[in-house]
Amino acid sequence: MKRVVIVGGGISGLTAAYKIKKKSSEANLPIEVLLIEEKERLGGIFLTEKANGFLIEGGPDSFESEKPHTLALAEELGIAHQVIGCDEEAHLTFIFWNNKLWQLPRGLLALAPARISSILFCPLLSWSGKIRALLDFMIPPLGDKDEEISLAEFYKRRFGKEIFDRVAEPLLGSIYACIPEIISIRSCWPRALILEKEYGSLLRGMLARGRMAREGTKAGEKKLPIFMTFREGMCELTKALADYIGSENLITGRKAVSLRENSGKGFTLLLDDAGAITADACILATAPSHATAEIVRDIDPGLTDILLKIPYVSSATISLGYKREKFSHPLQGFGVLVSRQEKLQVKAISWCSTKFAYRSPEGYVLIRCFMGTAEDEGIVYQSDEEVLKVVKEELKKIMGINSEPILTKIYRWENSMPQYLLGHEKRVRFIEQRLTHKYQGLYLVGNAYYGIGINDCIHNATQAAERAIEFLLK
Repeated sequence: MKRVVIVGGGISGLTAAYKIKKKSSEANLPIEVLLIEEKERLGGIFLTEKANGFLIEGGPDSFESEKPHTLALAEELGIAHQVIGCDEEAHLTFIFWNNKLWQLPRGLLALAPARISSILFCPLLSWSGKIRALLDFMIPPLGDKDEEISLAEFYKRRFGKEIFDRVAEPLLGSIYACIPEIISIRSCWPRALILEKEYGSLLRGMLARGRMAREGTKAGEKKLPIFMTFREGMCELTKALADYIGSENLITGRKAVSLRENSGKGFTLLLDDAGAITADACILATAPSHATAEIVRDIDPGLTDILLKIPYVSSATISLGYKREKFSHPLQGFGVLVSRQEKLQVKAISWCSTKFAYRSPEGYVLIRCFMGTAEDEGIVYQSDEEVLKVVKEELKKIMGINSEPILTKIYRWENSMPQYLLGHEKRVRFIEQRLTHKYQGLYLVGNAYYGIGINDCIHNATQAAERAIEFLLK
C-alpha cells in the first residue's frame, strides 16, 4: 500500500485528497491518502457562519462560472443541486471616484471592456478618455520579448490612463489587493495577452468571444450567472470534500514542521508534537508559501529562498447587518469598488443581501466591506473597535449610511493574498524544475503559483493529484 500525505486543509489540499481517494476507490488502487491540517477547523479561508438569521461568509462568498472547475467538482460530489446563481438582473456595480458613486455600464464589469457601447456611455469617462480607449483597435500586439510587463502598463498601453485610473484600477484592486504597477500581466491575466495576440486588439477579442458565447448557447438554454455559490454558503463545498475523504484520513490540530527525504525512496514528515509520518509522495498545500518554505528548508534551502520571495498581503472582511426600515440606501446592485485616489481604508463593499437571496432575514439587509491592500494593510491589525469606527465613517462617506448595525462580524486573513510580482512566472518555473529534477513525488499547490481564484486552486490541485497517482503507479 502506497501513501500520499497532504499538508494543508484548505480548498487545494481537500481537493487533492478527494481526487486521490476517489480515483483509488474507483480503480481499486493500493493508495492511502492522509491529510494533515494545523488548525482544528478544515476549509482554510472558506468560513461560513449563521447568526441571528444572517448567513455570513468570512472568506469568499462565490465562485465564477466562466471557469468550469468548481461547478464540475460540485457535480462530482453530488451537491450541484445546492448551487445557486447571483441575481443577474440586479448585477450593477458602482465606482466611488471623486467623492461620488458612479454606475458602471454592464460591459465594463470585466477587466476588459466587453462592448463598445459600454465605453461610449460610461459616465465616468470624458470624451477624450473614451476616444483613447477605442484606440485599442489600432494598437499592435506586444512582441514576445515585451510580454513581461505590469498590469498597469499593459492596460494603459491599450486603453489609456483615464479608464485605467477610474475603472480598471478599482476592479484590479478588488480582485488582487495589489499595486497594479508591479504585478505581472503574464501571471495574473494571461488571457489578455492571448486575446491581444489572436485578434490584434483586446476589444476585438472580447467582442469575438461574446459572439462565440452567444452562438454556443443552445436555443432556450440560459447562460449561467457570472457569480455562483452554495445555498448554505461556500463551506458546503469544503464540508462535502471532507465527508468524502473521511475522518479516518484526516488529522487536524497538528502542524507539519519539516520534510525529509528517506534514504531509499519517499519522505518523512515531522510534526510539532515530535511525531513523524512516512509517505511515498507528498503534496504541500500550505498557505502562505512562506509556510511551505519552512517545511522544505531542511531538504532544499534554495527552494525555500524562492518561496519566500512570493509576497503576501493581509486582508479583512467586515460584515454588517441592518434593519431595512432604518437603512437609507436602496442597495440596487452588487456593490461598490473604491478608487485608490480616494485614499480610504474600505476598498470594496458587497451588497450581500442583493447579490444572493437568503443572506439576511426578512426586513433586514447585509453588506460586507473589504479592507487591506498591498499599499496599506495596517488597518487589518487594528483593534475591532478601531476597524468598526473606520468602517462606519467611510460607509457614511461612500453610501450615506447613518444607521447603526445590529450585527457586525470581523474576519482577519493574515498573509492571504499572494502578489504575482513581475518575474513571478520565472519563479514558478524554477520551483517546477527543482521539484521535477530533484524531488520525484513532491508537489506544491495553492494560490501562490498558478492563480488566486477558487477555480484555479481546484484545477491545480486536481493536476497535482493526477501526477501523484501516476508517480505512485510507476
